[in-house]
Amino acid sequence: MTKNFTFMLAVVAAFLFHTATLNAQPVRPTPKPTPKATQPKPSTAVPAKAVEDYEKGKALWKALEIGDAIDALSRAINLHPNYIDALTERGTIYFMIQRHQLAVNDLDKVLAVQPNNTKLLHYRGISLTAIAVKTKDDDNDRKTANGIAQRALADLSKAIDIAPSEIPYYNARGKLLLEFQFYKEAIADFDRSIAIKANGVAFAHRGLAKFFLEDPTTMNDLNQAVKIAPDYADAYYIRGTVHRDSGKLKEALMDLDEAIKLSKYDAQHYNTRGMLYFRLQDGYMAVADFTKAIKEKPEYAMAYFNRAFTYKRFPYSVSADGNAIDKIRLQHTKMLEDLTSAIKYKPNFDAAYVERGLMYSTDMRNKSTPDAETIARLKLGLADFEQAIKYNPNNAAAFNGRASVNDDLGKKDLALADYSKAISLDPTLATAYMGRMAIYCEQGKTALSIADEKKVRELGLSTINMCNLGGK
Repeated sequence: MTKNFTFMLAVVAAFLFHTATLNAQPVRPTPKPTPKATQPKPSTAVPAKAVEDYEKGKALWKALEIGDAIDALSRAINLHPNYIDALTERGTIYFMIQRHQLAVNDLDKVLAVQPNNTKLLHYRGISLTAIAVKTKDDDNDRKTANGIAQRALADLSKAIDIAPSEIPYYNARGKLLLEFQFYKEAIADFDRSIAIKANGVAFAHRGLAKFFLEDPTTMNDLNQAVKIAPDYADAYYIRGTVHRDSGKLKEALMDLDEAIKLSKYDAQHYNTRGMLYFRLQDGYMAVADFTKAIKEKPEYAMAYFNRAFTYKRFPYSVSADGNAIDKIRLQHTKMLEDLTSAIKYKPNFDAAYVERGLMYSTDMRNKSTPDAETIARLKLGLADFEQAIKYNPNNAAAFNGRASVNDDLGKKDLALADYSKAISLDPTLATAYMGRMAIYCEQGKTALSIADEKKVRELGLSTINMCNLGGK
């Protein structure tokens, strides 16, 4: 367990009701204070117009006129900023439509006045969990994510303290713990949920936690989840991902098909099935699923990246029509568009920078007599590799790409340093050895060049080394 999670584990230990999942009785920590929201001052003097807008907003929400409902409630709140009922209604709507930060903003104000409202503690805890996961996974900011997760943990634990028989509260906290890799503690919450009443949510997620712990009863839980809740899409989705990671690709596809059938509009489900089709060597179906994922979630950076990579791996997937030359041109255009979109929606996406950098630095290059256009493209590639290194200093492919560009630009010392860095990060990166081998040869360092050539061959690639012609 990394140091980044140490403080969170202490909080988990304090909240898990002295279960036997921890090896020793921990010292109860002093919890970090929850950031104080601006506390509305209760007032009965709600303007009649605000009440009218509030009632209109409730009716519109009931009719699922979501945008109009939010507008009406916002007018009520603008007229009376301390209007708790309106803030509750709008915060609930934001929660339901997964606009989580806006939900938290409203619920902060309500819970400052109603600190024991378990329903809203539950909602805010789930919204904070979603924000924490995004911050961890998409923004690569674990320190901030851990702080937000701690707030979510406090909310859900307080809701459980007040209402210890509510299954959704245990499931929500278990999911939070699962996301942050506290598998045993997550299982303890799902155990409590199931003890109250057997339910598919707890069985499915307990099965996933067990999978990470290599528990042989994993599949028992996942099968039980599907049996108890045959309409629960995530039960099939989770079992599908476990089948996939266990190498059972056909079973995985069947489960993901069912998950999509039940969920219909879940972008993550489409993206996951797209990657499964990729593994099954079906470029057309993979592209179709990534395209559906993007349709449901236009800002889905990973789906753009996966679609671009599918175009790269399966050039035929760009179109069912046209000749080979047309497809190559279309492949280039579509890949560049998708990688640029991936970077737009996730500016720290180092892998996307690397792939786009490779496109810029290898397209239409003329290494012997580079013209202005080639040099311009190389510089675009160089900029992308540098961005990748900025966001992930451990990305070996980024250093290898930057080395190759500097090599082509005649900056041999810079290239040599980057090839060596790439090798130190990934000793199996054959192309880095090949690049360094050639520079060593140019510099007259024959022994070093031959040593790199030997390594390339050990890694299963053939190469020609001018310093060792005829060598083996």
